Parts: sequence; C-alpha cells; structure tokens
Amino acid sequence: MIKKIAFILLIFSFSAAAMAESYVVKRGDTLSGILSDRLGPQEISSLSAQIKKVYPGFVLKAGMKMFFSRDKVVINAALDRDLIIKSSEDGSVSVSLNKFEQEMIRVLVKGEIKTNLFDAVKKSGEDAELAAMLAGIFEWEIDFFKDLRPGDKFAVLVEKKFVHDKYAGYGRIIAADFYNKGRLNRAVYFEDGKTRGYFNEDGRALERGFLRVPLNYARISSRFTDSRLHPVLGEVRPHYGVDYAAPIGTPVMATATGTVEIMGYTKSNGNYVALRHSNGYKTYYLHLNGFNKALRKGFPVNQGQIIGYVGSTGYSTGPHLDYRINKNGRWLNPLKFVATPKTLKKDELEKFAEYAEAGAKILDRAFPVYAEAPLYNAIRMLEF
Repeated sequence: MIKKIAFILLIFSFSAAAMAESYVVKRGDTLSGILSDRLGPQEISSLSAQIKKVYPGFVLKAGMKMFFSRDKVVINAALDRDLIIKSSEDGSVSVSLNKFEQEMIRVLVKGEIKTNLFDAVKKSGEDAELAAMLAGIFEWEIDFFKDLRPGDKFAVLVEKKFVHDKYAGYGRIIAADFYNKGRLNRAVYFEDGKTRGYFNEDGRALERGFLRVPLNYARISSRFTDSRLHPVLGEVRPHYGVDYAAPIGTPVMATATGTVEIMGYTKSNGNYVALRHSNGYKTYYLHLNGFNKALRKGFPVNQGQIIGYVGSTGYSTGPHLDYRINKNGRWLNPLKFVATPKTLKKDELEKFAEYAEAGAKILDRAFPVYAEAPLYNAIRMLEF
C-alpha cells in the first residue's frame, strides 16, 4: 500500500513539473520584471540583446500569453509566432523564434456605398484595413472624399491569412473593381522583376509618384490662387498652396519619396518641412504642430511616411495644413497636379495580360450580378 502511494505521488510530481504555468501580460508589465525571479541582471541584459536580433520589432503588450516550464519560457508574441527563451545549466540564455505556417485563401468581397467606403466595407463583414487598402489603390482614379455616390459598388479579390484556422490579417489585393458614377475602374496587381504594382487593363499604373493628398482632412479651407485676402495680415497676396483643415495632431504624410531639405520654424510658415524629390520637384508642409521625432535635415523619407502633425503655428487662424508643390522654381496647384503614371513596356504587357485575364474572369463573374441586383452582405470563398 505504501509503495503504491509513493508511486502515485511520484507520478503526480512528475506531471506537475511537466505542466507549464501560464501568465497573461498586464498593462505596465516589463519582461525584466516578469522574469526577475528566474534571471539575473546580466542574463536579462543578454536576453534583451538577443531578442532585438531574433525579433527586432518585438514589444511586450498587454494580453500576450506567457507559458513557464522549468527551463523554458514561451511568449505568444503574435498569432503566427512564439518567442522562446531557454536557460541552460551553465546559466546562459538563448532566444529563438518559432513561426507557424500561414494558409492563404483568396476571397471575393463585394459591397455597395450607402454613406462612405469604410461603412460599406464594414457592412460587407470586413475590417477598416481593407477599405484603406482599396482607397490607396484607386486614390488617383477616385476622390473618396468628394466623388463617392450612394449606389457605387466594389468587388475585391483579396488574400486572407489564417494561422491555426484563425484569421491573421489581409495579404494582398489581387484585383479589384470600383464602380463609381457609372464608370468602372479596374485594378490588377502585377509583379515581374523590378516592376510591381497595380495597373489598369491597358497596362497603365494606378500608383503615381505622388500621393493625391498628404493627410486625412475634413475640408479645404483655402485654395491655390494668385490673389487672396490674407486672413492674418489683411492684405491681398498670392496663396501658392492648398489649406486642408483638420484637427490638431492629425498625421501628415510625405506625398512622395525624397529627402528632408528644410525642417524648422519661420514667423509666417510656423513649423514646416520642405522635401526635395527627383526631377526638380519640392513639396512643402506648413503650420505643423510638431515634427516626426525621427526626422532630421538630410534624412531620406518614403512616400506615405509621417513627417509631422497638423497644427496652427505661424500665420494661421485655425488648425490646418498648407500643402505646396514646386517644380524647378514654379508653384503648381496641388488640386490640379497630376503625376505622370508609369506604363508597362511591350515585353511586359504580354505577361501582364495573363495576370489581368485571371483576375478579370473572377471579377467579371461577380460584377454583373451586383451591378444589376441587390447585394448580399456575404463573402464567397473561391477555389482555384
């Protein structure tokens, strides 16, 4: 009897040791604080350095799950990856990253505009991220602030990522149709060597060298003109920019890839940034509340990168961004400026035609249906 009890206790103690404790990260937790009873200061320092190498973008966030066993700590860093910390008998610590295989499924999403694009995408059962992706593709074809009409429709063939049968975000939009004011706009993704991006059926790029606007604005409060009564100085003078009214703190993006030429303050411009681009172009962003802290004069910037935030500094009567474009010393009207699109070369067009045909067949199946009849708020899974 005693031997039997001892055997049961032995089995129980082995099972308890094999089971891992778990912990859900709370707001304000730090990795060093959580592991302070397991690792010393030197080990913590080594651990931090290794994590930066293995997983550069790792940030411990509230809600993450951690699992502890005798010599290992596993952090569910994301749906598709675990950060694994192991300690050896000699006191050393090693870090590794375990990535899980993703399954990619292509899905056709359809929707109809009632109020705005974001609401329509949401009603179709999708996230705001998809609306932003769609708007980014068609931004030079459609002004999503002014041109949308109730009854406009869209169909999007998009990749969806799944890990462990759980949705893990969007992949790439393969092809998309946007029916706006009776006109069909089509985009097809194409990649071949150095060429990549979205093109219409004729092989003309939809993406331009410049974004249409540098921010999400509420309204245009002042336009480009040779003569305007200055709201602060009270005298008539040219206004070589467009004023976009927006709340203080609204992010301002670089409209094109370039280099920071000026980053400073003047009495009239307030806080402002000037970027130098290729082919003689320069863009100006005036009256900012502040700058991106990572920005410096001479630093390169990418298209879409945040360079500052809307403010009301300098000669200003309210929060807005004064955005200006200059080419070789001549001011251009941002509202009329159209960046030259890229067109595929002859040797690329044949390959592109194959890409376009594959996406078009799927969109053509869907478009007549939802263009002529009420839409169902559903997603249809496609098998290829």
